[in-house]
Amino acid sequence: MTSPISSTPEPTEQTLNDFFDAAGHFSLRPSYEGGNISTTIGFKHVHYLLEAAVLEHFRAAGLGATTLYVEYGAGFDVVSVNTRLHTVLTLDDTVDVEVKPVTKDSDTRLRFAVTGTVERDGAPRKAVTSKFEVALRAIEHVPDPRPLPERLTRFVVPRLGRATPRELAAVPVDNIDLSAQRGVTTRSGDPVLAEIIGDDNAFGWKWRVPYFYCHFTSHMQMSGFLRQMEEVLHLFVADRGIAIQRLLDERNWIPVVTKCDIELTDEVRIEDELYTVFTVEDVFKAVLFTARMDCYVVRDGALVRVATGHITHGYVTKESPERDWSLVTFDDEVLAALGGKTPAAG
Repeated sequence: MTSPISSTPEPTEQTLNDFFDAAGHFSLRPSYEGGNISTTIGFKHVHYLLEAAVLEHFRAAGLGATTLYVEYGAGFDVVSVNTRLHTVLTLDDTVDVEVKPVTKDSDTRLRFAVTGTVERDGAPRKAVTSKFEVALRAIEHVPDPRPLPERLTRFVVPRLGRATPRELAAVPVDNIDLSAQRGVTTRSGDPVLAEIIGDDNAFGWKWRVPYFYCHFTSHMQMSGFLRQMEEVLHLFVADRGIAIQRLLDERNWIPVVTKCDIELTDEVRIEDELYTVFTVEDVFKAVLFTARMDCYVVRDGALVRVATGHITHGYVTKESPERDWSLVTFDDEVLAALGGKTPAAG
């Protein structure tokens, strides 16, 4: 029987030198799942594409995710992304992705500058740029792991973060049943969400993290937080009366993300109850708005922030989204919704 890691080369001094010092170049296509509206690829799947390229850079050094896990007892975990989207990617684009190592000698995370380029009108065009940070999380349940090459040991952590717990006056309540619903939102009157939000122009959502948002049999991975950001945005605009489907049907407005960042500050375990708060921070020239996402869990009666990030969002017209990034101007209804007015509030 062939070993599941037999095709992965052993790391050598040369491959490790290249891993730290030389840029990798990979040709990839977006996942078909990412073409949710027209043939354009959403920001979540753009990140998946970049993560796949970073994984290829690890594999080229003999450090594939399976090898790291099985042989060395270390999990590949993206712990920070900071991304700007420059042009639309579509389903059949071939994206040339450069993964440039930028880790400094003093860093405790592996850092990469990632750039995706696509051909447009016979010439290369920059489609996306991102800063990726990766930690190697120690996997407790792997028996007798081999020691990692010495150059990698400083990047191994027992936990992805250790945020300082915050005192919580509210008492959590058991008010979600995933067999019947997708959790509860601000309107449910959940006491923890109410305490976190306070008087902010924010929206809250609580639900239980499923295993398929997680990896390594234990904790939520970066792709899960990207999904969380996408869905809390979806729930927020629906709560404010400007749901995605309504604006598509009535105005031909396609949602678009131009910037996104997420930083993991602690860990979320499988089936933790996750409190996510989406706070509008700024509206720019009535064409883009920026919001902050903060994710929390309650541990031992205290509130722990496990992730924080930002998203910059707007809309483009439906005529030619594959070629045209023409942003629409928010009307009075959308500006009012972003300013805190819900349909119930008037």
